[in-house]
Amino acid sequence: MRSIIIAFPDAAIVQKIKEIMLAHNFPVRGQATNASMALRLISPDDGGGLIICSARFPDMAAIHMLSLLPDDYDMLVLSSAENIDFTFGQQEGLYTLSLPLHTQDLISSVRMLLDTRQMYNDISRSVKTKLKTVKEDPVPAKRNMEEQRIIDQAKALLMNRNNMSEQEAHRFLQKKSMDTGSKLVDMANAVLNSQEN
Repeated sequence: MRSIIIAFPDAAIVQKIKEIMLAHNFPVRGQATNASMALRLISPDDGGGLIICSARFPDMAAIHMLSLLPDDYDMLVLSSAENIDFTFGQQEGLYTLSLPLHTQDLISSVRMLLDTRQMYNDISRSVKTKLKTVKEDPVPAKRNMEEQRIIDQAKALLMNRNNMSEQEAHRFLQKKSMDTGSKLVDMANAVLNSQEN
């Protein structure tokens, strides 16, 4: 079952939303007061979930945090209308609710996001299982030392420039390479080249 992570700079808001979620029997995985802390609560094999959060944190904006999330996570941003950037609505996996809001609006939105994604995951898993029985996936090629060096350099650059952990930098490169359909090493090269320009 998908779970919820609650992340707001104000610990009192985190606690209030957690109480609402628990009162309506939603599984709360964890809580955080900054984006980095929320990202550390994610495990690659936890089945995905929903992050309910603020539009901005002291360490990064929610839109940047979205780019670091695994594909099986969605984000629900609660913020006043003037703090929600117009690009929020154009990002896959990102949903917004304007403040102030009624508790029932929050509950309905969370239920819809959890249920819809769970159905999609179940269907997707079923299709993948059927395809795998028809033809086994080929074993991915191993990286050579030069490719690994390029990836490590790009991660180091992201860690220094964006205050990311190594895991966050790796996740960022993975997500960007999947989104563009390119190899991880090609995305690492692009990051390194953007620094030089």
